[in-house]
Amino acid sequence: MLMLIESAKENYRGIADATVEQAVGDLQQRLIQQLRSMSASAGVQFSSPVTNGAKVFSKSIIVAQGPPNEGYPSQQISFNSSTKQVLHIPNRANTNATVSLTRGGTNAVVRQLLFSPSLKPDGTVDNALVNVRIEMDDNGFSRRVGVYNPASVCRTFSVRMRNN
Repeated sequence: MLMLIESAKENYRGIADATVEQAVGDLQQRLIQQLRSMSASAGVQFSSPVTNGAKVFSKSIIVAQGPPNEGYPSQQISFNSSTKQVLHIPNRANTNATVSLTRGGTNAVVRQLLFSPSLKPDGTVDNALVNVRIEMDDNGFSRRVGVYNPASVCRTFSVRMRNN
């Protein structure tokens, strides 16, 4: 009986781990898709700064889809830490069109989403190459006791935006 109970617990934990991995992968793909469609030539603005040790990151990035003189709207991707949602505003002039990039109905929760620019070999900022860091966990779904929760993921990646 004890083996059956332990087996059920491990199965439950495995589901939690897989749920978090799937959710962070889905969010990463949606962020890559949105960032690649944005144009860095009109400028990139990193806002809502957060310090993590000696490094400064941003919880929000604002970019135009193309040159502003051609009528392209500026877009924004940001993380709302109170609602744990990643939001995309395709046109900052119309905030009613805000889209959530996080999926509801899963037990995975975004704990942090941070953006930062990359550096060129000469040390200058390369705004066209955006670094992204996602921290996500299962929000206690796996019922693991203690501080250590293997059903948590920290993923970092970089996305090259268009330069036109």
